Order: sequence, then structure tokens, then C-alpha cells
Amino acid sequence: MSMKVSDIMVGNVFSLSAEDTVAKAFSIMTDKSINQIPIVDDGGRYAGMIFAKQFLATNPMPSSKLKSFIVRTPTLDPDDSIEKAAQLVIGSGNRALPVVKNGKGNLAGIVSETDIVLTADFGHATVDEVMSGAIVIEEDTKLADAISKMRRYNISRLPVIDSRGILKGTINALDIGRIISTPRERTSKSAAVSGGIADIRDVKVKDIIRKAISVERGSKLNTVLDSFRNKEEIVVVGDGRPIGVVTPKDALELVLPKKSEPIIHISHLDEAEARREIQDQMSRFLKKIQGRIEDVRSVVIYADKHKTRKYSLRTRLMTTRGIIDAKAVGYDPISASKDLIARLERRIKSEHSQKVKDRQHRESARKA
Repeated sequence: MSMKVSDIMVGNVFSLSAEDTVAKAFSIMTDKSINQIPIVDDGGRYAGMIFAKQFLATNPMPSSKLKSFIVRTPTLDPDDSIEKAAQLVIGSGNRALPVVKNGKGNLAGIVSETDIVLTADFGHATVDEVMSGAIVIEEDTKLADAISKMRRYNISRLPVIDSRGILKGTINALDIGRIISTPRERTSKSAAVSGGIADIRDVKVKDIIRKAISVERGSKLNTVLDSFRNKEEIVVVGDGRPIGVVTPKDALELVLPKKSEPIIHISHLDEAEARREIQDQMSRFLKKIQGRIEDVRSVVIYADKHKTRKYSLRTRLMTTRGIIDAKAVGYDPISASKDLIARLERRIKSEHSQKVKDRQHRESARKA
């Protein structure tokens, strides 16, 4: 019998109200190492979710009320299948989704991308097939620059390297949240760390660095899954240097249902017309590149609107040979999508040219 959401959900869930503060939310998140908290009303009905990554992007005051940061999300039923949960998590772009009872909206639990991934069997799949390129930060860099980098690339973690490029550890949104959310308190071995975004200009990345879990290229996904129980990312290294990052969501893309045509998932974009246009653009692009890259299994596009009113789009093309990813920014989703596809095309063209050269070189060597 196939597993249901009720088999893997966490039932004892921390929840908050819309009137609670950012400081309280971050305190719970950092204490419990969770990146999201459900918001419920006085009757215990689910009202939305708050995410640590949001706070990093918007730089709120610790005393700000949570009602300004509530994100509406899809919900799951305890009897839903694991497959449906996987599709909704990918489709929403969120790390976790609430489980509600009997259509009444009462919160029953929560299911995260990690909960789902830990139920999967990835067979012979390796980390190379799902990893994204590593965006890194040097350990002596100021923390404010790390925050800027996370915002620019719309990510919530960074591998940390030394001056030689060797992996030293990682930092993520929760590590930074511990500082931002605790004003006038010393929160690290560094006396410079005093809390509040205005007070961290002298803090360096190495002041809050934590140990990373790293694996070599070619490692089987099944052998590293347990690492996701305690860490939200695995860093793929070559000669000690970060070359990729794998998150539970990256692995989750492998368990999406297989169809003859690539599936295009668009997350975080509510505008129906823009979704249709982006879907059409990507479909035309996939037809155009047929033959230049191996079989495209799925395309996931994550859209985010920023305080600057700009939109950022990230995409991951999952092929039989691995991931091709790209990022772009625009003042509206359509222009960002056009730039995104142009960047993808340049990457694919470059990789295709390199493969042709490699093949010609092998053939020349064989004849010689």
C-alpha cells in the first residue's frame, strides 16, 4: 500500500499568530532549526506560513508583526499521497506545506521537502545529476556582503571558502537570523556581533560559520539522504573545493512523475497570464534546443518579486546528464523570462560546442 501524507507528517507543530513578532518567530526558528512556521487564527485554523528566507530578503524590524509576512500556500490532506505532496512542494516552491483536517482548515501537521525525500529511493542516481552550481563566499568577507549575495541570487545558504578556495563550512538564513533578531545581545564569540542589520557591518562570515557536510562527485544520492535529517544542504566538492550544492528540493525533482513531454513547473507566480506566457516561451525554447542536449525530464522555474519591484527567475532544466541552471532579473516576469531563456541558450550552446570539440578530439586521437 502506498504511503500517505499522514505517515510522514510532523504532528506536533509550532505555530504562531499574525500578531506575534519577527523576533519571536526567529527565536523559535533558530532554536528548533526550522525555516518556516505556520500561522493560525484564534480557532486554530491555518492562515498561512512565514519563512526565514523572507526575513532575509525584507530586513524587518525585530518588533514587526508577522501579519505583514504571511505567505498563502497550498494545503495537504492527511490522506493525500506522497506523490501529490512532492508535486505540491515543487509546484509551490516552498520548503514545507501544512496538513489540514477535514476541509475545516484546522492545522494537523506539516510536511517538509526533507520528510518526502527521506521516503524516496533514488536507485543509482548520483549527486551530480541534481546539484546546482556552488555560489560561495570567502570566510573573511563581511556578513553584510553575504546577505547581499543571498538576496541577489535569491538563495538561503552559501558554502564558505578560505583564500585558496577550500571549503571551510556553510552559513544560511537561520545563522544570520540569530544575529538580526537579537538586538543589544552578544550572540557570537565576536564582540562585534550585537544584533540588528545596522549593527553587523563589522561581523565577518567566519564569526558564524558552521560545519558543512561534503561529498565527492559521483556519490550516490541514496548514501547521503540521511545527512538531510540534520543539514539543509550537502556540498559537492572536488579537491576540497565546492563545485555544487544539493538540497532536499533538488533531489525531490527526481521523483516527479515521468511523462513523454518535459513537465514545466512554475512556482511563486500568481499572475495567470504571465504564467501562461512564460510556459509558452519555455515550451518553444525546449523544441528549439531538441538534439543539442540530452533528454529534458523536467523544468522548474522559481519566480520571486522583490522590494525593488523587480522580478527574479531561477530555472533548473533536469536532463539525463544533470542540471542546467540559470538566473535572470527583470521589471516584469515576461522580460525576466526572455532574459532567462537567452542565458540558458548561451549555456547550452557553449556546452554543446564543447561536446562537439571533445568528440572530434576523440575521433582524431582514435584515427591517429
